[in-house]
Amino acid sequence: MCLFNELSLDTGNPVGYRDHRRTDAAEQSPGRGGASIDQGQGAMLGPMHTVSLPQRSRVELRRAACSDLLKLFEIHRAVFLPHIAQIWGWDERWQRGNFLEEMATASTWVVQADNEVAGYLQVQNQAERIYLRNIALLPTLQGRGVGTRLVGQLQAKAAERGMPIELSVFRINVAARRFYERLGFTRTQDEKTHIGMTWHSSEREQRRT
Repeated sequence: MCLFNELSLDTGNPVGYRDHRRTDAAEQSPGRGGASIDQGQGAMLGPMHTVSLPQRSRVELRRAACSDLLKLFEIHRAVFLPHIAQIWGWDERWQRGNFLEEMATASTWVVQADNEVAGYLQVQNQAERIYLRNIALLPTLQGRGVGTRLVGQLQAKAAERGMPIELSVFRINVAARRFYERLGFTRTQDEKTHIGMTWHSSEREQRRT
C-alpha cells in the first residue's frame, strides 16, 4: 500500500485559483490515503526491450513501486505544471492526492535511463480499448526517440489484441498533439481544455505498406 504521507512534499502556495481536475479529460475524485499501485494490470504491456540511445544512455522499463512515488511526482510536476497552472492553477496538495489516485487506477511503469528514474508511463487496459493516461519524461530524454518507442511498443500490443488506443492531451500542448499525430493518432473529440485522440491498428498497417 502506498500511503498519502509518502508524498509529504513542501506544498508551497497554490498558483492561481483551484480547479480540481486531472491531467486527462476524465472525471475523478480527489486523492485519498491508502491508495495502492497497479491493481492487476501489470500483464497488459508484457516485457519491453531495453532501448539503446545516443550518448550511451541505456533506457529500460520496469513496474513502479511505492518507493518511486516521490521521484515520479517530481517528474509529473516538472512536465505538467506549466500546462495545469495556465489552465486552472496548480494546487500542490490536490495534485499529490490525484497523482496517487492515478497510480492506483492505472498500470504505472518507470522509465529508467542508466539506472536512474527518468520518467513514467501510465496505461489502463480496458475491455475494448487501451487508454494511455500519461507519458512523462525528463527533458534529458525528450526528443531522443524514447516516447516514440514506448508508444510504438504499446501500439504493437494493441494491434495484437485488435484494440484501439485512446488518450487526451491538453489543448494548449500543441507539441504533444503533433507528436501523437505523427504516430498515427487522429483527433476524435474536442473539449474546452483537452483534445481526445485515437489510434487504430489498421492505421499502423497502412503506414507500413
